[in-house]
Amino acid sequence: MTKQDDYRRNAGETLELALRAGTSADKGRLLALAEKWLDLADRATRIAGNKVRQVHPLVRSKIPDRSTGLD
Repeated sequence: MTKQDDYRRNAGETLELALRAGTSADKGRLLALAEKWLDLADRATRIAGNKVRQVHPLVRSKIPDRSTGLD
């Protein structure tokens, strides 16, 4: 399970708590917390998608160019 999954699960659990909240103030706090969990899940998803490793130019110069078929 990824962090994003955990964050979304936490959001769902927080929403369930909000549905059972005794006061509107508690419900509002829990809904705000659930929204924060979802924001965190979205942020983690964006970060995970940007984790493309860049090869340093000095290292790249030592790697054969596969696009030309010449090694």
